[in-house]
Amino acid sequence: MQKSTVPPIPLPRRLCGTSTKSGILLGPDLGHVKIARRWAAQAARSRPSLAEPVGVAVSELVTNTLHHTASGLPGGTIRVEIERTPRHLELRVTDNGPRPGDEPTFPAVPDPEPMRPSGNGLRLVEALCSYWDWKQHSCGAITVRAVFPW
Repeated sequence: MQKSTVPPIPLPRRLCGTSTKSGILLGPDLGHVKIARRWAAQAARSRPSLAEPVGVAVSELVTNTLHHTASGLPGGTIRVEIERTPRHLELRVTDNGPRPGDEPTFPAVPDPEPMRPSGNGLRLVEALCSYWDWKQHSCGAITVRAVFPW
């Protein structure tokens, strides 16, 4: 008896949402950063003034995830969610945890170094939102959350 194999649905793909919550699942392709940014700006459309800050923040967080976690490896995924409440918009980016053989690294805003050409993504996110934090899940994955007031 042969098993039928169904090919996986290609990434990126939108996740089922509600009127207040939406999401997208991305793969390890750097081109997905642009898709995430466009998607986030569209998801923030109810508050046009937030479209650009949320788009920049999602771009920085997805890029960090691709560079620093297993999400950037072949077969990796990144889950991006936006939830709209009466008081704020909440952005959440979840990775696949550390790369095999690596210790987990936790998000932190680095000390300022004016000559550093990169490494300021979280500093930018911190400047754009009113609050950000992170949570490590039991599987090792990390979700970074950024909150934007209306």
